[in-house]
Amino acid sequence: MASRIPGELLESIGKCLNTRTDVSRFRAVCKSLRSSIPHFEKQLQFPIKVLIRNTNGSNTTFTLTESIVFHLAPPRDDPLKRGWLVKVEEGKYGETRMLHPLSQFVVGRLPHTFPKVFNLLEFRVFEYARVYSIHDGGWWDRNNKVALSMNLSFPAVMIIVDGVLYRGELDVDVNNCIEVSQLDHDQHYDYEDVIFYEGKFYAVCRDGQALVVDSCLNVKVVAPPILACLGGDHKKSLVESLGELLLVDRYPSTMGEDSYLDKWLDIELKFKVFKLNTAENQWIEVDERDALSDRILLVGDDSCFSVSARDFPGCEGNSIYFSNFFYMKNNMEGSFFWIFQCLTEVSQSPTSPSLIGAKLDADYEL
Repeated sequence: MASRIPGELLESIGKCLNTRTDVSRFRAVCKSLRSSIPHFEKQLQFPIKVLIRNTNGSNTTFTLTESIVFHLAPPRDDPLKRGWLVKVEEGKYGETRMLHPLSQFVVGRLPHTFPKVFNLLEFRVFEYARVYSIHDGGWWDRNNKVALSMNLSFPAVMIIVDGVLYRGELDVDVNNCIEVSQLDHDQHYDYEDVIFYEGKFYAVCRDGQALVVDSCLNVKVVAPPILACLGGDHKKSLVESLGELLLVDRYPSTMGEDSYLDKWLDIELKFKVFKLNTAENQWIEVDERDALSDRILLVGDDSCFSVSARDFPGCEGNSIYFSNFFYMKNNMEGSFFWIFQCLTEVSQSPTSPSLIGAKLDADYEL
């Protein structure tokens, strides 16, 4: 049947396949489909040098890397078998290494339940997210954020370094260096996250104010600050879920006299979720049950994305999984832990939902 599909239709389908996994699947169907589109070729070859031109005349150099989050799902006829969520980074010469799914830490030692060999014929492979990070002399700073647009009409990169937002153009023909500079009319120095969403870049400040940058570099405020989420201990992340742009505000429930490290390790963390209302240009706080439904938000140090709980047997929907930076940093060298903390709703009141954190087992296979 595939051989009878019109060539123009196959060509149109091929243009919509933008990942190596999708192209490989398409080409593996039959000889006719394999000959209709070429092998997948990456538009940019990572790592890439990034040169930041500061307003004071000085320059700073970073290295931009790309990693991919895959879901290795079990066969459909084995619904009780758990899959795996893995992040793989490919080096300049094709070498690969496995990273923690929600950070840039290299996995030192796998859990004993992890398969020694992966036969991809026994798994369904899905690409969930492409993660971009910048490194300074090999060191990765979790406060720096990167968003890329590979659209032919708007090939660009936006980077947050020390709270300042920079932009630069991508040229697929020149992979040696990308130059970025601060937006001329940008007067903010407290950006926390940036995302490419529906053909535009969206950035959020520490106070919750959100801006959008289009292909003409027009900057527009699309949401004012959130008064209920002010303070230095609030951490904001942007994530797309089912076509909507969400803001996740993470903050400690109490503030004691302990050290900064002990504070983030021991006390309860809480979350508030907001949805961007483009018609009214504001963030609207949403009830977690209505906002997430069966979705799981994965809020990492270098990326945020959304998955369906139905794809992960044993994991509850309406949840947020997040990384504990300090705990991971202190434990990744000796052994590997899936350091996620799952927040589930415990209040039955629709008007005042509350969240609590619970660490998952170290060998939990997400």
